[in-house]
Amino acid sequence: MNTKHAAMARRALDQRTSRLTDAEMSALPAGGWIRAVREALGMSTSRLGQRMGVTRQAVLKFEKQEIEGSIGLSTLRRAAEALDCQLVYAFVPKNSLDETVRAQARRVAIAELARVDQTMLLEGQRVVRDEAEERLAQRVEELVASRHLWDADVPAEQ
Repeated sequence: MNTKHAAMARRALDQRTSRLTDAEMSALPAGGWIRAVREALGMSTSRLGQRMGVTRQAVLKFEKQEIEGSIGLSTLRRAAEALDCQLVYAFVPKNSLDETVRAQARRVAIAELARVDQTMLLEGQRVVRDEAEERLAQRVEELVASRHLWDADVPAEQ
């Protein structure tokens, strides 16, 4: 994927996901979605099992697996269809994707420039602070446009 296309894709995904709040995404009902929707519809586990082509015990297992986080997407999709629902699956970034890319570029640039600064210090050619900040900003912009931004082994910020 070229860098212009990646930047456009980041902006588009940022716009789509920015509308979803943390509260909306983390509002898993106490008993899970399968059970919550099934009960809201007044549907028994036996009837849901029939609609899914599985046993009542399998439905109870699915509901338990959903709470534990071990249920598969294909099973969730089948349950959603049997409940006349649509499964919505999304990754919602903690920050905008553009912020994530820029933060990575900054970490990589700092690591790269620290090595250069150490060499220059040993040679008695240390760069002044303003010049160093300018170099850092320039390198960040270069890295944002790079296809190899994520190849660098720099620790992620916690």
